[in-house]
Amino acid sequence: MTPSETLTHVRAVSAAQRANSPIYAHLLSDITITSATEGHLLATIPVGAPHINSKGGLHGTMTACLVDWAAGMVIATYGGSYTGVSTDLHVSYVASAREGDVLEVTGRATKVGGTMAFVAVEVARVVDADGERVVVASGLHSKYVKQRST
Repeated sequence: MTPSETLTHVRAVSAAQRANSPIYAHLLSDITITSATEGHLLATIPVGAPHINSKGGLHGTMTACLVDWAAGMVIATYGGSYTGVSTDLHVSYVASAREGDVLEVTGRATKVGGTMAFVAVEVARVVDADGERVVVASGLHSKYVKQRST
């Protein structure tokens, strides 16, 4: 696929996921996929009230959701609509974000094989218009990707 076709495809897969997943529909309604090429993804999302914990910071569940979602979208950059089944998810929380901040989510496939995929994800808070960012979390996600034959 061309880069433009990949971006269109991944956006369609994401929209289908949100339509079929109440949690993704709730938490990711404002996510924007800005770039998708084979093995890579870039998206942004403004931090809203549903993403905040009781102390006013970005909830860890939201961060883990972003890592899970981004890994699936990276897998989708290879052309399929199947985004895998989680086998392991690791998130390192290194900073926070507040309501109104904009997060940049980047995903990169480290390996996508016949049965397993391994993806690294970084969630960063955009600090200014010049592109300065503060890493909020980094994640590693393993997914089972072998589809059942029909």
